[in-house]
Amino acid sequence: MSAMLDRLLAALDGHPGIHDWAVQQRRRHSVQLYLIGREIESVREVTVEEYEVEVFNDHPWPEPPPEPAAAGGSGLARGVAGLTLMPADAPRLAQRLDEAVLMASLVHNPPYPLAAPPAAPYPSVPLADAQLRGSQEMHAAAGDFADQLWHLVEREPQVRLSAAECFLTRTALVLRNSRGLEAEAETTHAMAELALLAGSGTDEAEHFRQIEARRLEDLQLAQEVAEAAQYARDTLQAQLPRTYTGPVVLSGDALVPLFAPLLFHASALAAYNRLSRLQLGESLYGEREVMGDRLTLRSNALLPYGLGSYRFDHDGVPGADVLLYEEGVLRARQATQRYAHYLGVPVTGEAANTQVRPGTAGDDELRGAADGEGGPAAYEIVAFSAPEVDELTGDFGMEIRLGYELTPHGRRPIKGGSLSGNVFEALAGVWFSHAVRMHGRYHGPRAARFASLRVAGS
Repeated sequence: MSAMLDRLLAALDGHPGIHDWAVQQRRRHSVQLYLIGREIESVREVTVEEYEVEVFNDHPWPEPPPEPAAAGGSGLARGVAGLTLMPADAPRLAQRLDEAVLMASLVHNPPYPLAAPPAAPYPSVPLADAQLRGSQEMHAAAGDFADQLWHLVEREPQVRLSAAECFLTRTALVLRNSRGLEAEAETTHAMAELALLAGSGTDEAEHFRQIEARRLEDLQLAQEVAEAAQYARDTLQAQLPRTYTGPVVLSGDALVPLFAPLLFHASALAAYNRLSRLQLGESLYGEREVMGDRLTLRSNALLPYGLGSYRFDHDGVPGADVLLYEEGVLRARQATQRYAHYLGVPVTGEAANTQVRPGTAGDDELRGAADGEGGPAAYEIVAFSAPEVDELTGDFGMEIRLGYELTPHGRRPIKGGSLSGNVFEALAGVWFSHAVRMHGRYHGPRAARFASLRVAGS
């Protein structure tokens, strides 16, 4: 334990206005690579030590006090304030804590306890890539990344690398709180950003892609470069889609945003604030007739090397695999320490990896349809410019960055226009692919075909 952490814990214990506290110490070491075309612009090595602190101040409720049930029965309100400290803040540590206590005293929440030490050991979840164990290995990995990226791009016709970045980070995490909880974990994170250009001169199209994972191998660089290069070439030929209502296939990153409303309505936070449209045991489909696949969705913190996996969450709650929806029926709430206490439901921890059960359809089945009147048989959308999904209502309207008009005679690239619909209505008619992908915090079907969505275009 560092001298700064020792000093911080002593100051928290000794402050009269701090009635509970939690501290996360993070030590990050990263190697950062920047590429411009075929040249290395720079390589940086960065080490950061920081302390994320929460202080809790219990104080009388302001007038008029809330109802006893809302007050939590203690007669006191619980305020919380957060601050981030660096070792350089040590000389003014007392001042920073005084400021945080003042802020916490102005916040009036029903009281709730901090997480206690777990009865069993924290789960053993693989979170760190052995190839990123130290500075030497991380520099070697960054160099290999550049060589592999250049080689992969050179193989792609009519495409060149505009710029790229690669950040490789190893983090040591220590968690302590005033209830005696002690936990430690080590994680790694690999992030790459690629900008590929297709065409030449004034007729160029760029495709930008960000990929991240805990392990280098999970970046799947060869697959990502091939796909990004194809998308860049197709963007050169893309035209505005025709206005259309009918089957739409969402694949890759375009599918993931549609699960956000489901996670929101399954959360204890939404239920506590009376915003959730579902009670436990209720179906997300309501009275709608269901065609296709029924949704089964989990929040899984135990997936090996998942970007959303953890041994323990921000509060110190052990990681878990939580079944939220089964065949479309809400089975559990995603409940942090605070909102589990407020609702009187089991604490499950923070949201983790979104894991969706795959379907049985192949990619060709999802994309295939009969073309009746010379129009599109279906549309496939692979990227949105800015996904916009209302978590509360499930309504969405998103500008199409790249997609395809699918016909029996082939597919025509499209861009522009927008896709709109409602998540809860759309899920009553969806078929998921059996092929899965693990990308970021998502693990589930690679694509899904929706029976009827609206494309606004020409």
